[in-house]
Amino acid sequence: MEVTRSNFLQLLPSIKEAIAKCDFIVIDCELTGLNTVNNINAFDTQKQYYEKVRRNSKDFLIIQYGLCMFRYDVDKKVYKQQGYNFYIFQTGANKFVPDHRFLCQSSSLDFLSGSGFDFNKLFKEGISYLNSNEEEKCRASLSDAQKVRANKLHNNSFTPEKCNQAINDEDKELVNNIFNEIRDFIASDKEEHVLPKCNAYIRRLVYQQAEAKLANKASLETRALENRDHVLVVTRLKSKEDREAMNRKVVEREEEQLRQSIGFASVIKAIVESGKLVVGHNMCLDLLHTIHQFLIPLPFEYQEFKEIAHYSFPKILDTKYMSSTAPLRGLIDSTVVAHLLATVQKEPFKIPDIEVEENLEGYTLDNTKQHEAGYDAYITGVSFLAMWNYLHTLNGQSESYPNFSLLDPYCNRLFLMRLQDCPYMNLAGTDVIPSREHIVYLSFPKTWKQNDIFQLFSPFGNVFIAWIDDQSAYIALQRRDQISIVLSTLSQSETYTIMSYAQRQAHLAGDTGLGLLPKQRKRAASEINPSVKKRKMVSEGGGITKEKVTLNLTPFVNKKTKIEKSAQKQTFDEPSDWE
Repeated sequence: MEVTRSNFLQLLPSIKEAIAKCDFIVIDCELTGLNTVNNINAFDTQKQYYEKVRRNSKDFLIIQYGLCMFRYDVDKKVYKQQGYNFYIFQTGANKFVPDHRFLCQSSSLDFLSGSGFDFNKLFKEGISYLNSNEEEKCRASLSDAQKVRANKLHNNSFTPEKCNQAINDEDKELVNNIFNEIRDFIASDKEEHVLPKCNAYIRRLVYQQAEAKLANKASLETRALENRDHVLVVTRLKSKEDREAMNRKVVEREEEQLRQSIGFASVIKAIVESGKLVVGHNMCLDLLHTIHQFLIPLPFEYQEFKEIAHYSFPKILDTKYMSSTAPLRGLIDSTVVAHLLATVQKEPFKIPDIEVEENLEGYTLDNTKQHEAGYDAYITGVSFLAMWNYLHTLNGQSESYPNFSLLDPYCNRLFLMRLQDCPYMNLAGTDVIPSREHIVYLSFPKTWKQNDIFQLFSPFGNVFIAWIDDQSAYIALQRRDQISIVLSTLSQSETYTIMSYAQRQAHLAGDTGLGLLPKQRKRAASEINPSVKKRKMVSEGGGITKEKVTLNLTPFVNKKTKIEKSAQKQTFDEPSDWE
């Protein structure tokens, strides 16, 4: 079902009801840009991966959000689903909505356009949103304004505060004409009058003189029209009871505007409150953007992000990770979402019976709408059910009734693209730290090519090159026992510099006391990220409070999971589900 600004508030109760009743929720997002792939190195740590993705993608926006809710009907032994496709666009339609930048990549927009994305609908009918911090600020501003207005009402003066704004001569005539029209209105028997359209500056000038010229005979307010124009409306003041009734209407209108401004964020908060399993495919970016855009700004610190993500979404399953891991890995040739769907429609997989909820709208496999977020969420859910169904049969259990314990090995692990030896992030615990003792960092002349590196390391066996830029790379030795010989043999050159992976990571972390050559120190120090003051996060009454910044999660975060501090190393020789 398509959801836009015009039908969002009408559908919101049924959407929240579907979230509350479902067994799991599938999400998918369409973004204005990605801009991360070229910066990820095969031997980045999970922390470095997060920092790069956060830095390079946080200014892009979700412009379409797909939700598909699935529930198991025990009586009919079928799954019921209902899907929604939301257009998301934050507009400055009222005073509560901040004016955000709209950053995009031309390649991303070209891709969406080629897939039939309706940008006119996005800009005209996109649903607004406020994250937790923005909502808190808006509520505080609204409360202050309502208190000021209540005081004015109590003092028999129901006009906005004075603004000491000088009036240019060229604007005086226009302002005088407006007040002449107001005087004509006061002399008439009309209860309300809409003044001629004028810009925000002229409205401010009118407000500046209103209290003196209206003499408590009328009040002014600014209203937003359906076409997003703003006009001044003058209303006759009568008894105190009438003024109080009018003030109540203004408050109701302001509260309605605030609800519209919060918009799609209320859907995400309903998902958070539900604590339901959230499923996505290759969902790292989707999760980061969901948190940043609709909940709270992404923190600088990786550990802090993991805690916030797990507080908000305690059960997450990435089908990219699930399909890349034993026992499913050997049965699936490609984990691209469309290829995955094609695979699970064949043996040994079986898609369970799935129906659209009665009297509601959903998606079907017969009506393909690839790269529409709602449809992509649906096919992700179908693929997930087929893989889950296979796990049931593999364990000798009923194919139909869902056994959530079978999903434990896959939950809260985000698939990380392009990492060589640790392709997932563990949101609910300690990340796996693979041994990288066989890896060296090499910096070399810009003229060097791949063959130059192969030739340099040829006496020590085959190597894998993970390029950082055109003057540096990580080199992984296939023959691990050669690492000490490599470091001692190749460390004396003036043409290039070499150091162990551990030394390189220490330099990136700011620890330069490892006795390296001056050239090595200069090279390493130039790439250390700017220092960021670590922010302390504590829990206070269910909220998250930081130094200088309060991230208010109290309305929708009710769980806290401790993240372990220690890390357990793992070598390549140990059995692993993700190798």
